[in-house]
Amino acid sequence: LQNIHLMPKWCIELEKKLDVFAAESSHPDFRVFLSADPSKGIPIGILERSIKLTNEPPQGLVANLRRAFALFSKEDFEEKDAKVKSILFALCHWHALMLERKKFGPMGYNMKYPFSAGDLRDSAQVLYNYLEGSAAVKIPWDDLRYIFGDIMYGGHIVDDWDRIMCSKYLLYFMRDELLDEIEMVPYADGKLSWPSPQPGPHEKYLEHIETMPPESPLFFGMHPNAEINFRTVQCDQTFDMLMTLTGGGAGGGGDDADTQSPMAIAEQTCGEILEEVQEKKFATDDVSRAMSEEEKGPYQFVFLQECEYMNGLVYEMVRGLQELQLGFKGELTMSEVMEDLANCLFAEKLPMWWVKLGFASTRPLKSWRVNLQERCVQLDDWINDPLNIPKVVDISKLFNPQSFLTAIKQLCCQNQGLELDKLQVFTEVTKKEAKKVEAASKDGAFCSGMWLEGARWDPVTNSLEDSRPKEMFTPMPVINCKAGMMSDKVDKNQYICPTYCVPIRRPYYVFPAQLRTKAPADKWVLAGVAMILDIGGS
Repeated sequence: LQNIHLMPKWCIELEKKLDVFAAESSHPDFRVFLSADPSKGIPIGILERSIKLTNEPPQGLVANLRRAFALFSKEDFEEKDAKVKSILFALCHWHALMLERKKFGPMGYNMKYPFSAGDLRDSAQVLYNYLEGSAAVKIPWDDLRYIFGDIMYGGHIVDDWDRIMCSKYLLYFMRDELLDEIEMVPYADGKLSWPSPQPGPHEKYLEHIETMPPESPLFFGMHPNAEINFRTVQCDQTFDMLMTLTGGGAGGGGDDADTQSPMAIAEQTCGEILEEVQEKKFATDDVSRAMSEEEKGPYQFVFLQECEYMNGLVYEMVRGLQELQLGFKGELTMSEVMEDLANCLFAEKLPMWWVKLGFASTRPLKSWRVNLQERCVQLDDWINDPLNIPKVVDISKLFNPQSFLTAIKQLCCQNQGLELDKLQVFTEVTKKEAKKVEAASKDGAFCSGMWLEGARWDPVTNSLEDSRPKEMFTPMPVINCKAGMMSDKVDKNQYICPTYCVPIRRPYYVFPAQLRTKAPADKWVLAGVAMILDIGGS
């Protein structure tokens, strides 16, 4: 029986039938073979009496390449001509890269995809059909890239930026140079080398796989810092699990007088946060009435909306915390919601309602509180002079940064009489820091609060460069964001850089920025380079 996870209700009937077979003393050789994806719908009774076998892709690039190449028998492989052998090996290598890249988390993919051996097998079959039945000397690379990248593997891919990354890999590997010899480590600039094998017998390819250098992010076109990132995430997950298993309690040792209980810590934190936010209230109605309809422009509407968002968040925080304080004092019965809030305060995590009403953030509670105060300062500056936006707007401290960028386009529409849906935001990186900007931008708006991940910005050459060792994020100078007509023209010296609110990237996408580059733009696509607004903090 295959894919029983698709019929969870029937699984209950299956369990009863197996109970009957066991009671009736069925034949000693009777067996039931079941297949399923991991699912909570499969009854525990079936799992307990089963011998469970899992089939997962191996860990590591070499192991994945071995397994991919082993899909094709020696007899079939030897029958192919030299061109097919070279392309098939590159296809196996690309398949291994696509499987293993997901370990880098958001830098690898915005989403997780179920690539499988079936995708590779079908792609190989298409390759055979295209080349073996064709008398043409020229290989149809464009067709092959489209079928592999947009249909076979691309059928799984949902995110546009992941699809671009997939196509850039194929653009690098699937080309005429592959038939001679190409570097299998893309854009490594001599830091790591592993050439493609020369056409030969099956054993030669197996031997070549074993000569692969030790695995490195360079194989994926990424900076070595990417490994630091995913190892750090692994450690965080391990310690989170340990904290969960130990109940999150404090370690032994020390005087009893210095050791506070979880509820005491939660009560203290509750009082501190209330003191910080209780007086925060932006008089949006008064500010709105003080401005005439002519004075209310796109920027004013954005900041009024931001103040409303902040008022809503602060109101919910104060209401929940005051209720919790009454619970601590014994004046109210502690409800489940109040207990959850107290547990979050103790564990330095954000309560559910604060997340729903708040801004995108991956920060722990203590750092989040500091960030909240900084956001209020920016809104206070605008409230004091509502007719003018700050000289430099820190878009990382907005609830909805997209609305501010849309306001830039709306202002351009009003001034130049253009259509909004034909405009896009263009970015021009200045050499200034926010504190040194003396006046607002004459065209567009000066924006700050952006950080590069996967690369760094060189202020001397005013272009993208490789990151320095152990530098995970690097701050960007002030960027002038201005609106202009959309264009299909591709600038080879420009990298279209996706910008996200937080390091987990999707679904917090903001806009595409244009950054100058001396290296090929494809290099930064494979490196997973993006701009992040709020990189968080401990």
